[in-house]
Amino acid sequence: MNTDNALQRRLVTIPAAVLGFVVVSLTMPALLVLALAVDAVRAIVADKPAVTTRLVVFLWLYLLGEVWALAAMAVVSLLPAGRSLDLTFRLQSAWVSWNFTWMSRVFGLSFSVEGLDQVAPPPILVLSRHASTVDTLLPARYVTRHHGIRLRYVLKKELLVDPALDLGGNRLPNHFVDRRSPDSGDEVAAIRELAVDLPDSQGVVIYPEGTRFDAAKRDRAVARLGRSGGPVAELAVGYRRVMPPRPAGTLALLDATAADVVVLAHRGLEGFARVKDMWSGGLIGSRVEVRLWRVPRTEIPEGRSQRIEWLYRLWADVDAWVCRRGIDG
Repeated sequence: MNTDNALQRRLVTIPAAVLGFVVVSLTMPALLVLALAVDAVRAIVADKPAVTTRLVVFLWLYLLGEVWALAAMAVVSLLPAGRSLDLTFRLQSAWVSWNFTWMSRVFGLSFSVEGLDQVAPPPILVLSRHASTVDTLLPARYVTRHHGIRLRYVLKKELLVDPALDLGGNRLPNHFVDRRSPDSGDEVAAIRELAVDLPDSQGVVIYPEGTRFDAAKRDRAVARLGRSGGPVAELAVGYRRVMPPRPAGTLALLDATAADVVVLAHRGLEGFARVKDMWSGGLIGSRVEVRLWRVPRTEIPEGRSQRIEWLYRLWADVDAWVCRRGIDG
């Protein structure tokens, strides 16, 4: 991590989070009155649910979580290194739980989970579908909280705009991918390093798609693959609700450890993908379905081309499950 860039970023994001919390707290009565008025008009004109009020309430709760997490990390940073690292892991879990719990309550989400018994034992590589920013909370919820497995994350660098994630995430063995980096080899090497000598009590999370699902982006990615041909392109043509995987990071992790793979598929969080999705109210009252399943290492082929095809076939299974749930739901 470039310490100069990190300092410059935090000199903006940390004061912004604290100031944002203060401003929203002081103006909350007025914001709620305005939000209720907007929701009333939208309900009459367009029969929309009360999403504005929920967004205002969740914004305040999110900023409150940022402030207490930043304060706690400031205290933890004063402790000896070993103790500080352990408490930072715990703080990360608590921060995720805070956001997950209040998101669920404010937006009326319900969750059903299949395959929790497939997660343990570690070490594991978790390959997760990516459909919204919110789904980055799912591994911590269903792997760390339920099984006590500490996770190392491969996330995009853009998420460092969140100061709590920035401070906590960079103290722990995670990697924030710079997707604009001129040297992709360095990025892949950093991802691989997460799984080298992976402790028996831990795992690594990666989102093989590399970006949130979007139908237009999927079509462009499939078209690029189609120009090269081969079995991978044929598999990608059939994808309906997932992006074609970008294999480099996943292959690097597989090369670095002999751990089993755990797949995390989900459906129902698409309403949190973009601001316009949230504004439409599609997330409110959603039933979110999560499925986890384990792929023993003995079922994963050797050889780069074979593993790429295996990953694309695995993602075809994810797509089939998501689409089936979409039809059934």
